[in-house]
Amino acid sequence: MIVSAQGEHEALLAPIKIILRDPLLRLIVAALFLTSVAVSSVMPYASLVAVELLGLTDAAYSAVLAASSAIMVVASVVVGIVTDQQANRRQMLAVSFAFAAAGYSLVFLTGSPVTFVIAHTALLPLGFSVFSQLFALARLAGRKRGGAHADQIFAVARAAFSLGFVITPPLWSVALASGTALLGVYVSAAASALVCFLLFAIAWPQGEAGQLADPKSGLRFAAAFRELARPGLLVRMLAVGLITGSNQLYMALFGLLIVTDIGGGTPDVGRFHGAIALLEIPFMLACGLALKRMSKPALIAAGGVVYAGFLFLFASVSSMAVAYLLVVPAAIGAAIILSVTISYLQDLLADRPGAGGSLMAVSNFFGHMVAALTFAAGTAVTSYAGTAVAGGMLALVGVAVLLAMDGLRRTEPADA
Repeated sequence: MIVSAQGEHEALLAPIKIILRDPLLRLIVAALFLTSVAVSSVMPYASLVAVELLGLTDAAYSAVLAASSAIMVVASVVVGIVTDQQANRRQMLAVSFAFAAAGYSLVFLTGSPVTFVIAHTALLPLGFSVFSQLFALARLAGRKRGGAHADQIFAVARAAFSLGFVITPPLWSVALASGTALLGVYVSAAASALVCFLLFAIAWPQGEAGQLADPKSGLRFAAAFRELARPGLLVRMLAVGLITGSNQLYMALFGLLIVTDIGGGTPDVGRFHGAIALLEIPFMLACGLALKRMSKPALIAAGGVVYAGFLFLFASVSSMAVAYLLVVPAAIGAAIILSVTISYLQDLLADRPGAGGSLMAVSNFFGHMVAALTFAAGTAVTSYAGTAVAGGMLALVGVAVLLAMDGLRRTEPADA
């Protein structure tokens, strides 16, 4: 037992040691963390800035969100194809972070509703359209440098992205409570994006340390787009979108459910979400170990079932004391469906890392749309609890479709 425990401990530390020794992996993991700092600085407060501070109507802000999502998913697909054609991920990432830094800076410096709309419908969607390429880069670098530890290295990279969401919102809560201006959230976002720009523009390792096995795809744009539109790929993207959409629905629901149905207060909303986010990180790291024993479809299916079970139970509890007992299954399910799905989608087009990364953007967009429609329909005909149950059913439908396509085997569907 002691030998086994030592082996598991060494297996968990191995990818971290590889990352710490490799300058390119360090750069990528740092960029993922800083990206999460930028996003988590602004995301919780963007609606307050838009409506309460700058005077946009609810309808206008909804239109901004819709336009931003549409532009980002289209740009993500185009960028994914182009980066495969040109094999210029470093340059595209540098340009994208320059757009993001400019967008955040404009909002802070002007405090204008016009620049808010421009930033959130043009500069920031274009800036983060290459976000999925960060994960593609992590995948490429992990395969070249990690060998058998590639999946574990990717799990560490995904956990680094989650870490920003654990650290940043509480810090901004304290800062805002101390009197910091609300627009200040755009400062930390702009600074993080600027550092990411400098990482890719200036700090990229020279020589062999910065080399990747990333040949040009040789595909014209139309051929690359047809490759993305194959039925087998589309069905798998939709299945993953249903599973991750259950998490996106939860994000819209959990605060309302805690305050109106479970009897918690506003502080419970932050504590409950923070506890889950904190626990997700070790469980994401454990996903790398689990993938040594299970295929990605099998692990995603298990995560989807666990997360559906959490939603069913969350919808039925009547006190926060019981609700807090659910943070562990919630974190396990979320860690799996938010991390393993990324590498699963990338594996669908393993030889096209850019296009494979754009599958994530399309799947996420579908998940957001499903979550929005389910929220609207569910709250119109039933309660918040009933809508949470509908979210659990979404996850189970996605699991069923995924298993129908892949079963429990390891994924090799590039020709599906």
